[in-house]
Formats: sequence, structure tokens, C-alpha cells
Amino acid sequence: MIQNVKVWNFDLPAFPRAEVTNMNMSPECQVNRLIRYEAGRLARINQLDLIGTAEELKAFQSALRQKLWNKLGTTYDASIPLAPRYLGTVPQKGFRIEKVMYCSEPGVYVTGLLYVPEGKGPFPAVLLMHGHNPEGKFAASNQALAANLAMHGIVCLSVDARGTYERATECRKAEYHGGVLGASVFNTGETLMGQQVVDNMRGIDFLQSLDFVIKDRIGATGASGGGNQTLWLSALDERIIAAMPVVCVGSFEAYAYGINCVCELLPDVLTFTEVSGVLALICPRMLRIGNALYDGNHDFSVGEMLKSFTPVKKIYQKLGVPQNIAYTIADRHHGYSDLQREAALGHFLWALKGEGSGAPVAEYEYDLPAEETLHLFKKPEDRPDLVAPIRRINRRKGAVLRQKMLETETFSAETLRVGLRKLLRLREQPAAYQLYRYAAQNGVKRFVLEAGDHLIPFLYYEGGTPGKICIVLHPEGKAALTEEDFSQVLAQGYSLVLPDLFGTGETALPSGMAGVHHQFFRQLLWIGRSLMGEWIFDLLALREALQKELDAGEIVLLGVKEAGTAALLANALCSGFARVIQKDAPATLLSEETAPEKNFFTIAVNIPDFLPWGDLTLAEVLGYGSVVSQNLRDLNGVGLTAEEQQKRNGELEMLRRKLF
Repeated sequence: MIQNVKVWNFDLPAFPRAEVTNMNMSPECQVNRLIRYEAGRLARINQLDLIGTAEELKAFQSALRQKLWNKLGTTYDASIPLAPRYLGTVPQKGFRIEKVMYCSEPGVYVTGLLYVPEGKGPFPAVLLMHGHNPEGKFAASNQALAANLAMHGIVCLSVDARGTYERATECRKAEYHGGVLGASVFNTGETLMGQQVVDNMRGIDFLQSLDFVIKDRIGATGASGGGNQTLWLSALDERIIAAMPVVCVGSFEAYAYGINCVCELLPDVLTFTEVSGVLALICPRMLRIGNALYDGNHDFSVGEMLKSFTPVKKIYQKLGVPQNIAYTIADRHHGYSDLQREAALGHFLWALKGEGSGAPVAEYEYDLPAEETLHLFKKPEDRPDLVAPIRRINRRKGAVLRQKMLETETFSAETLRVGLRKLLRLREQPAAYQLYRYAAQNGVKRFVLEAGDHLIPFLYYEGGTPGKICIVLHPEGKAALTEEDFSQVLAQGYSLVLPDLFGTGETALPSGMAGVHHQFFRQLLWIGRSLMGEWIFDLLALREALQKELDAGEIVLLGVKEAGTAALLANALCSGFARVIQKDAPATLLSEETAPEKNFFTIAVNIPDFLPWGDLTLAEVLGYGSVVSQNLRDLNGVGLTAEEQQKRNGELEMLRRKLF
């Protein structure tokens, strides 16, 4: 069997061990070495430089915030009516819990619990954001902290993140908002991180709208994913006067070669700043960072935190407010532990009420109410459509972008190609290639193409017609191909080239953790590249090498699933392919509103900023070679009906007429 032949005669050791969550990458994997080198290089270049005066800090903050908003892709609009809804009250000893919703953007409501102390107030307030726990704001640690803040005279608004529990695709069904789901937001030109920032800034608007809240005494906190939200909210919203991000602060360099959620990913950010730069946006406001001594994730280790904390501490010192920045190291594991909650109580009592010294304050004992008493909706099906899940938001925004494409009068092919290369983050091809040949096995030739910083292993099976070559692609590498995938072109006399594209097959991470391609997808975006762009880079390099080294006259691309998308886009950018065959590939990058039982496509199918550029139909008509599509599917993996295929064909014809 062709696909059972390997190019390299060694196996990568499993790394890390299955029971370990530390995703520091295996040094034996050449792709890992590339990413770690690039992350280290960029981290050194984009270190936080010394800032000596308040004027220098203000200029730095203004410039960096603008860059960050551009990358976040979202817009905060305070003029949108909050239109809050109150859905019930749960009395507690010393405080009450209000079930609330508020509008974040048109058609998008945030669900939350508002913990209000006894008395008339006014009170300071804290926005509390949960981490990657499936029950969202109902997590025991969040409830305990919110209740204790209220018992200490601080209002607390505890909110659900997008895609979580009462904001999930199905209300109160556990759903991970990262991975393929969270990455689908990128297709619309936005980021899940940016959407969370806007939701949380609107949470501050909501708190300030309450007559029992002191408008200029508001803090923010959360752990893990909630800590990450705290970091970005506090950096971008100066109304936060005291912040405590917990078990989330490390370095972008570590994020790039470690593991974290798509909601914690800002594309290209390591190309212009580090975590220290983001922390400096909080200066000189009050900041306490919480880390766990036994955190299993290297990204958030104490050592990585100190890399970012130390240069920012120097800025606070230069500005004469060294007391406004500190950190807490708890001898606990990852999470909002008891010790971190006590540190948070002390921090906010000092920063928001002027009580104590900022030292930890012991929690009051508190019996959590039954979760069902806190549900905003009596039954999941009672949830109003205003609480829109991620898929519905994506569908709505994507449909607007697609309609804009369809209504555009004309398209310049040259302009489209320039834009496509930019959004793919596609680098120029190297000036020279090196092809390495190895001994054949079972009649199959083995090669490695060195193209710049890529090593591309591939197999070559000689067909019946000299000069005719078909490059056969699978998103999980050549070993995932079946004979059915290439039997048709083999029968037509084509020689077969079976490569492992970047991060697949023999170049893949030797660990099944986090889902197929989750690592490489987000790692590359940290350092200013994209997975689809790297795949296309490989295809363009293979095309040139095959023409020069193996006398290829006619080259056909055959791509399965999202590898078919890579073939389609390569064809749009390069005239060297005679034909593209895409099998079981996506027909569009427009999200479906419903959730699939199982993801058909991997995270690699998502392309940041793609729908503002156009869609796959536009890429198809832009192609140089002809395109043959077999069993196209929607993003849930459902095959197109005859009616849908006919409509798509009409769209292709219309777009061809508009292209010049």
C-alpha cells in the first residue's frame, strides 16, 4: 500500500506523556523546532522597552491599544441600549442574587448573575469572568468569590462567556467554545477574544448604569480563561481601576509553543508585543497577578509570569507607584483556588474600598445555593433568541459579508490575489530548493523537499504517462489517504505525489492532545503565520520542484476535505496547476447555526479574515486551472443537496462575469 510507506526511518517519541497537560513541544519534531525558534526570536525583538515617564507611557499605550483593536476585529459601541432584563431574585444572607441579561451588540445578550450587598450603597463593583469550566458562571469557585465580595460590601457581576452553558448552542449543555467552534469566528474577520472583550466592556456599562454602584470604583477578575479575559479587558478599558488575572499570565512565547484556547489567541500579536506590553497597558492602575505553584500548564508557570511581570514592575517603580503591582503565588493547582480567592478579597477591599493593606482576607463560610435556583431560564427551551450562541452570530455576520460579495459589481483578479496572499500570511518562496532522495520501498520512491524553513516529505509512485503528476492531499497526512482517493487519477496514467503538508503525517506533533491541528493552527497565528498559508506554501514549493527535478509537465491537485480548500486557494494564486479536484471539501466558510454530532472538518478549515475577502466560490473563479468538485459539504460536513449545488453553480457563473 502506497500510504503505508514512510519517508523517514524513525518514529517520533510520544511527547508529552498522555497524563501530563504540559505541552512544551517535543524537540524531535522539526515543525516544533521551527515554531519555538520563531516564537523565541519574536519575543526578543518585541520585548517591552524601558518607559521612564508618564508621557512616554501614555504614548506607548495609545499606539499599542490601536494595534490590538485592529487585530481583535471587534468594535465596542457604548451607544447601543443595554436594555437589561431581570429574570428573578434569589435572596441570600447579607445579599441578594439578581438574574440578569444585558445587550452587548445588536441581537446578542450576555447572561449573568448580579450579587448585590444589603443596604442602600452605593457600592464598588467587580466584574467576574469564569474560566473553561462547562457550567460557566455557576462554577463553585466563581459563586464562592462572588458571594464573598457581596458579603464584604462589593457588588459582583458574574457573566457567561460566549458559547458557554446558558449561552451554548443548546442552553445549559456543556460545550467547549474553543477549538473548531471558536476558530470559526475568525472567518468573519473577528476574534472570540475580541467578542469577549466587547461583552465584558458592556458589562462595565451595565454596572455603571446601576444607581447603587460607584461608577469609578470598578474592578475585574477571573481565573484561567476568565483571567485571560481580565487581562485584556483591563488593558483595553481604563474604567477598571483594579485587576486580578489568575492562572493566566505567562508569556506569548510560551503560549505559542504551549497549549491554550482559541479565546486566548490574538493573531499576529507576538510580531509586535509580548504579555509584558499588555500588562503595561494597565499601568499605573492597581494590578495583582495570581499564579499557581503547581500549575500543570507551562504557559502559566511562575517562571513565565516573572518574565512578563519584572519589566512592568520597573515601570510602576519609575512612575512612583510600586505598591500598585504585585503577585500571589499559591501552592495550589490551576484554578481559582481558596488561596487566590482570599488574595482577591484582600486586593479589592484595599483597592476599591480603602480597607486593609491588600493582604489576603479569609473567606466567610458560604453554602452554595442549588444551581437550578440560579438558572435564568426555567427550561432550556425558554431561552430567548436574543441569547444568541456563537454559531448563530457567525451565521448572521457571515451572511452579511457574503451578500456584500454577491452585490459587488466587479472584482479585480490582481487585487483579490494580493488580498488573499495577505490574509493567508503567505510568505515568498525561497530562491532555491533542495531535493533529497532516499531508497525506494515497495516500488515507491521517497523524497524530502527542503524549501526555506520547511521540510516536506513525500512519496512518489510512477504512473503510466510521463510528465503527468497528481499531488494527492489529506489534512491528516498521506497515511490517512485510501486507494479510493487516488485510484481514478492513477487509472488515467498520472504519477502520484503524496506529501505530508506542514504539521501533518510525519511532520505532525506526536501527541493526540487538544484535537487534530489545534496546536499548529493557533501556534502559527501567534507568530504571524497561518496553517492554510503554510500548506499553500508547501504546494507552491512542490509545484516548482516537481517541474525542475521530476520533469512534471502537467500537475493536478487532488485534495480531500480541507486539503481540497488548500488546493483551491493554491490554484487561485499560481498558474502552475492544470486542474484541481476537491473531494468532500467545504463549499463555503459560512457557519451553520446547528451543531454537528461530530466535527467533519478540523480546525484547519478556518481562515482568519476570509469572509470579508469573499468566499470559496470567489476563490474558485479566481483559479488558473479548472476545478472539479466532488461531494461538496457545508461546514458541518453535510453534503449539498442538488438544489444547493445548482444555486452554487449559478453563483459561480455570476462571479465569473464580474471578474476582470
